[in-house]
Amino acid sequence: MRKLTSLAVRGAAVTLLAGTALSVTGVGNAQAASLGANIAATAKGQIGAGPCGLNNKGSYWGRGTKQTGSCGPHHTEAHAWCADFVGWVWWKNGVGGRMNQLDNLASSFTKYGSLHGTPKVGDAILYNLGPDGYGNDHVAIVVAISGQKITVVGGNQGVPGSVSSHTWKSYKVGTQVNGTQKISGYVTPVAR
Repeated sequence: MRKLTSLAVRGAAVTLLAGTALSVTGVGNAQAASLGANIAATAKGQIGAGPCGLNNKGSYWGRGTKQTGSCGPHHTEAHAWCADFVGWVWWKNGVGGRMNQLDNLASSFTKYGSLHGTPKVGDAILYNLGPDGYGNDHVAIVVAISGQKITVVGGNQGVPGSVSSHTWKSYKVGTQVNGTQKISGYVTPVAR
């Protein structure tokens, strides 16, 4: 009987530890999902804005980055500003990690984190406009995933360059999403 009781106590302790680990993991997943949802909401809230923000009252750039800002003289674009927009959205939502590695280039997001092939809401999506290996030439934010389809919001998209939304039929790396862009991969932000 004593051996049976000892096994029951050990089993209860293992169950308690496993439950604690699951709840801590669940909290981490919930925080990541909440960060992603907040990032998506901020990005979608800027749809229609130009390089100087909504109502020409600002400039996109993430504080704590090497980005210089999207708004130029007389409310024109200072430079290609897709990276500035993503950096700004991440900054507005308390993204931590290596934000100081971000600059005005889409490719700087590969210095922030590693490219991977499974998107999450809030991730940066990188595109390669040139031949394979040329470099990441555009970046946007994943705002929704439904089956294989993915919806993104990015700055400096369309004509004229503005904050706009696009839905692609596949999120797989290498997918040609329009006449000139292929998905290179995704970078996941981390909370402070």
